[in-house]
Amino acid sequence: MRRKANQPLTTKMKNQYFAFKLCCFFLLISFLPAKNVQAQDHLKIIQYNVLEGFIGDSLIQNRFIAWVKEINPDIVAYQEMNGLIQKKLENFASRYGHDYAVLLKADGYPVALSSKFPILNVQKVIDNMHHGYIYGYTADLHLFVIHFSPHQWTKRNSEVRQILAHASLLPQNEKILITGDFNSFSPSDSSVYDQDRLKSYLLYEEKNKHIRNLKDGKFDYSVIASIEKAGYIDLMKYFHNNFIQSSVGSRQRIDFMFGNKALVKGAMSNEIIIDSTTQKLSDHYPTLGVFKFK
Repeated sequence: MRRKANQPLTTKMKNQYFAFKLCCFFLLISFLPAKNVQAQDHLKIIQYNVLEGFIGDSLIQNRFIAWVKEINPDIVAYQEMNGLIQKKLENFASRYGHDYAVLLKADGYPVALSSKFPILNVQKVIDNMHHGYIYGYTADLHLFVIHFSPHQWTKRNSEVRQILAHASLLPQNEKILITGDFNSFSPSDSSVYDQDRLKSYLLYEEKNKHIRNLKDGKFDYSVIASIEKAGYIDLMKYFHNNFIQSSVGSRQRIDFMFGNKALVKGAMSNEIIIDSTTQKLSDHYPTLGVFKFK
C-alpha cells in the first residue's frame, strides 16, 4: 500500500524500507567485478627499459601513457626510471590505472614496478649490484625487476648469482618471474652475433678500458646460461624460434622474461612490441607477456 502524502512513517514501514534498500545494495554489488587476480581473464605484464625516464621529456611520457593504456597491462616492470621520486612514480602510474608502484631509488638508473594489485613483501636491493633490483609479490606471483651491469661480464655473473640465490628461497611451486634488462646475450641467439660484430666489440674495448663485456675475447653467454641451468625458461624462445631484437636500431636481444615452471604453465604469449610508437619512445622495445592461470 502506498503511503499517503504527509503520512508519518511507522516503525514497520521504516524497517520495510531499510530492508528494501539493503536488498538493492547487495543486488548491485553482486554485479560488480571483484578487483582481484581471479577476476582477470588474462594477466598482462610489460617489461620496458625506458631510456633515462623517457629522457625526461613530458611529450614522450604522454605518448607512452596513451600507448600503454591501449595495452592495459596489469603489471609494468621498468628500467631507467630516472628523474622520479616515489610520489611522482605513483602519480605517473595512476595515469594508466595502476594504484600501486614501487621505485628502487631516487638517483642513478632505478628500476621500478607498478601494478593494478597490491605489491607485497617489497625488497629493494642495492648492495653488491650495479643498478639494483626490486623483488615484490603481486597478482599472485613473485617478481624480480632487474637491470644488470652494462660494463663488466664478471659483475653480471655476480649479480645473477645473487638473484638466483634470492629466488631459491621462494616456494618453487609458486609462480616466479625474473625480468629486466640483462645486458647479456643468450646462447640460443649466438648465430646472430657474428665475427664482424665481435671485431667491433674488440675495438670498442681497446678504446674503453673500463668496458669488459667480452670474456677471453669472445661473447659471454654465461649469465643467461646460468638462469636457464637453474630451471628458468626464456619465454620469448618458448614461443618463438626466430630471433627478434629487443634494442631499437641494434640487432641484439638483451631484455628478457624468465619464468619458472609454475609460471610457464599459464603462459599464453610473449612478444617484443615493435610498432610506430615504440620505435620512438626508447632505445629498447617493450616486451609483453600474457598469462592465464586457473
